[in-house]
Amino acid sequence: PPPPNSFAFTSIPVLSLSRAQAFYSAVFAWTFRPQTSDSQLIFFTPSSVMGALSLVPSPTTAVEGDPKPEPRAGGVVNYILVDDVDATLQKVVEAGGKIERERWVEGGHTELARFWDPEGNLGGVLKWL
Repeated sequence: PPPPNSFAFTSIPVLSLSRAQAFYSAVFAWTFRPQTSDSQLIFFTPSSVMGALSLVPSPTTAVEGDPKPEPRAGGVVNYILVDDVDATLQKVVEAGGKIERERWVEGGHTELARFWDPEGNLGGVLKWL
């Protein structure tokens, strides 16, 4: 297990489990446990980090498969380590996401970019230089 005070689990709020699963599988090669709940899908990243896509009701309905939400600002932005920032952004767009900020270099040591997933969550990708 990770040492104390480390991130151990993440929950990503979604309006459609199937749409979010398709996105994160296509972009980041996350694998998912068979669904055992109507409101949550457990995933594993290639580095064995565990998390969940957690179904949340939309403001008007709690039906799975709501239309794509508008991106929403605020909250925590998690950055996912990738081999190639630009190639990952291309996968984001192909899988139904939107680029929020194109690749930039921070301090000469890190490439970063941000994207909106199809559920309206802001995420980031990074590569150590």
